[in-house]
Amino acid sequence: MNNPPRQLPRFVPTLTEVVDPSTIIGLAAKAAPEVESMIELVRKQVQPIFERRIQEELDRLVRTVVTRQWTEIGARLHDEMDLFVRQVVIDAMNTSGTMAPDKLDKIRNKLDSPMISE
Repeated sequence: MNNPPRQLPRFVPTLTEVVDPSTIIGLAAKAAPEVESMIELVRKQVQPIFERRIQEELDRLVRTVVTRQWTEIGARLHDEMDLFVRQVVIDAMNTSGTMAPDKLDKIRNKLDSPMISE
């Protein structure tokens, strides 16, 4: 059986009204007073659980972000320290050809200075 091709509508309906989600909240049907009191009772019992869950998620998120940043900072500081030590040793070796005790003291002094450049 051959079905004839279906004709598509000439105009397609579109959504023309913008819906603000904050206006939907107030549209819930009002229940009888005894049902409203039951709703309030359940809400009061669920609220602490809900707030505890939010706090746990926030703590987890903060731990994750801080750990990630701490790892990145640590890696950057290690790289900077390696470059710094390499440069100090090369400079000391180029100056005298040997590592004299006074050169080691200069290296120690440079290591005591702040390494983070801004």
